[in-house]
Amino acid sequence: MPLLALSLLAGCNSYEIFRVTGFEQASFSNDADILFIIDNSDSMQEEATGLASNFDSFIGKLTNSETGSDVPTETLSDAVGNYLRETTGDSLFIDYQLAITTSSVYYDDGPTPEIDPGEAGTLAGTPPIIGRGEADAGLAFQTNLLCSATCWDQNMPSNPDYVCGEPLEGDASEEYLDCLCGVGEWQGNCGTGQEQGIEAGFMALCRAAELPPEECYTFPSGAALAFQSGDELSNEGLLRAGANTLIVIVTDEGDGSYRTDTDEAAVPGDVENVVEGYLDLFEQFPNIVRFAVIGPAWDGSDGSCLAGAQEWGVDRYQMIVDETNGLYIPLTDLEDGCSATDFGSSLDQLGSLLSNLLTLFPLQSVPDVASIEVYVDGEIVDRSGVDSGSEEDGTAVYGTGWTYDASENSVSFHGDAVPDYNQDVRIYYRPLGGTPRELPF
Repeated sequence: MPLLALSLLAGCNSYEIFRVTGFEQASFSNDADILFIIDNSDSMQEEATGLASNFDSFIGKLTNSETGSDVPTETLSDAVGNYLRETTGDSLFIDYQLAITTSSVYYDDGPTPEIDPGEAGTLAGTPPIIGRGEADAGLAFQTNLLCSATCWDQNMPSNPDYVCGEPLEGDASEEYLDCLCGVGEWQGNCGTGQEQGIEAGFMALCRAAELPPEECYTFPSGAALAFQSGDELSNEGLLRAGANTLIVIVTDEGDGSYRTDTDEAAVPGDVENVVEGYLDLFEQFPNIVRFAVIGPAWDGSDGSCLAGAQEWGVDRYQMIVDETNGLYIPLTDLEDGCSATDFGSSLDQLGSLLSNLLTLFPLQSVPDVASIEVYVDGEIVDRSGVDSGSEEDGTAVYGTGWTYDASENSVSFHGDAVPDYNQDVRIYYRPLGGTPRELPF
């Protein structure tokens, strides 16, 4: 039976059809929902400024579907912004949306006793969700970050010569923030000193779901209620059906999240129990969740660049990154006297992760590899060969087509086979142990 005929069968679902015949179908969207969790303690001003100044260019290009010859190439920030444009066909196959919350969950330790925007998983800024192609998306992200999610010292440096509308260069000044946010409106965003990046991510997803996991409503004894009945869909739109979800945590501290896989409060040094408990929670959401962390430099033995961050807290971030096949980017360079790393370079690495995320399609079951059939918009895609290098040592460069990665149980696209924006991707396969039959088309 032809593939299109299957999709047109009245009252039938092609997934159910292929389950009956011994096959499974994997179908994916090209959507990426990216949530930034910003440490809004008073030690993060420099990092917030570096993030904002680089993302002004980076996000503008990621969310702009227009192409042309006027793409700048002079600076590192330009090069970072152009990364996906150069490697994934102008990034048109990726539908991004971006939002910001903070690492403050214990909101009663904040500036007011109520939940303020950006606390307890709520989204900061207006608009709270920045969509692909939105006008001035880079400026919108910068405004949400600096005006609603950054803790500023009230004794900010002054720059009387600053002219409203000029780009951010170097350190932010009082005049710059007054122009961007409104006079004095940037003050008062300082959060609690107990940074809970992983918990903040969980709370944000709880608020995005119509039927959140029951654990969203439970808290250790004495903790302020960060989520309760009526908060469902307060972050509506953050989780799109079928989208890939990437949580990016930016912090100079470790994680202080308090949950475990029991009802007891987390024991600080019990890293594995805490992380596994949260992984189980994130698996209750329908979307695949990955983590990227821009955080303290720590290699498991040399703590000279931790600057007061707890080793066990950084271990938590590194473990959740490893367990979700994400990315950990140190804020400082262990081999260069703890000098600050370039945020432009960090965002280049983040861009690479995003590119891989949107060309890698995880399968629900382990397949009989010989049975895999891949279609894009109803057209079959051939399996890719190795153009150069070796699969054994990880240096393989693939030609146009798809490959199967057993370590991730996923199908990846390469070259001209990378799907364009909003194309329909379908992968059919027989799970190992399934009934051996021919594909029914």
